[in-house]
Amino acid sequence: MKPNKSALLLGIALAAGLLPDQPARAQQPGTTVVVAKPSPDMVAAARVLRHLDAATAISEGRGARVLTIFFDPNCPYCRQLDADLRPFVGKDGLQLRWVPVAILAPSSLGQAAAILQAKDRLRAFRATEDHGLDPNRPAPTQPSAGQISAQTRRALKANDTVLRRAGIYSSVPLAVFRDREGQPQLLLGVPHGDKALAELLQTVGP
Repeated sequence: MKPNKSALLLGIALAAGLLPDQPARAQQPGTTVVVAKPSPDMVAAARVLRHLDAATAISEGRGARVLTIFFDPNCPYCRQLDADLRPFVGKDGLQLRWVPVAILAPSSLGQAAAILQAKDRLRAFRATEDHGLDPNRPAPTQPSAGQISAQTRRALKANDTVLRRAGIYSSVPLAVFRDREGQPQLLLGVPHGDKALAELLQTVGP
């Protein structure tokens, strides 16, 4: 791992002061090699990736390069990230996996449940995000508390549990992936600008 590699991928979090500086690494003839430990964000990403099989996700696009994104239907930054990602879905083998959670507001549960209980989850997800951007567009009908199945409640609880594996990074939108070298990485928030997003997506590996 090269020094500050994760910081390059996580410019937003670093700019916000969320990430500590990574330990220095020295390698010169006749000196002791000091190996840098994985940075906290990489450790958190690895924990989440290790438990992703327990999460229920909505897949979008086809390809071996996978970016998994945790979102709450009430999260405006999640909608912004979704909108910014539209041109990249399915391009160069990029697959998105959207993991709904209900953590921001009481209404998040009904909205997330409406997505998971829909016959076409991807269509329901797209309608939910489009409605968030334009209230004039129809949104999936939210089930009442009694209409939310036990299976859906378990799925959303499991999604939340996996998200919490990220520790201090347990927020939305949170994206996790493995880079082209197989290293775990995470993105907290929304990259600033199309160029930053495109550069980050180029690092997503299979």
